[in-house]
Amino acid sequence: MRYHDSGKDSAITVRNDFGDPEKIYPSVFFRGEEGFEDWELIALGRCGQRVLDVGAGVGAHGLVLQNRGHQVTSLELLPGAVRIMKDRGVKDTRVGRLEDLSENDLDYDTILLLMNGSMLAGTTVGLEHLLRSCLSRTTEDGVIIMDSTDLRLVGDLGEQVNQEFVGELHYQLEFEDQVGEVFPQLFIDPELLAKVSGDLDLLTDVIWQGDQGHYLAELKRG
Repeated sequence: MRYHDSGKDSAITVRNDFGDPEKIYPSVFFRGEEGFEDWELIALGRCGQRVLDVGAGVGAHGLVLQNRGHQVTSLELLPGAVRIMKDRGVKDTRVGRLEDLSENDLDYDTILLLMNGSMLAGTTVGLEHLLRSCLSRTTEDGVIIMDSTDLRLVGDLGEQVNQEFVGELHYQLEFEDQVGEVFPQLFIDPELLAKVSGDLDLLTDVIWQGDQGHYLAELKRG
């Protein structure tokens, strides 16, 4: 909110229970298309006409799709972020979760879960619930496009990873003198994603792979 209102790009400290604290800057969420990475451009290029952007943040992806002529619904849990999206010109913004959408919102061609979108699920059990909710909102030929990170391939972090699943992490945000509550975030490797989605009769296609375990996947009905 401060960055949007004043342009002050103050760092937020991100802590988790598996690695060192990191600093992130709000400006990263306000990038235009010229600042997107390859995987983001690939994801947006595969979108159908009617798109649901889940966990839309402040609308970076939704704005680009809207300008390209797509019909976009941007869904975000934080009311402050939705206010910013409206200020930035996103036409269809909603506060809440997938379950909060109306019965009229059932025919999306594409559902986007981006910026390590698997984190929204929190746990593998939560991922199954998230994917089921997405399926209930798509057309018969609709797709889910999601990115995540295989922690086994993340530099020094990967050396700590054994055969047990370690992708269910706990995060905490700190900004100046404010410390947020601990919350779960899910990172999932492609093989386990394929297993979870396969249980829902979904096919998983990894359409991009980058360094340090990051990948982009497209899920659709088998």
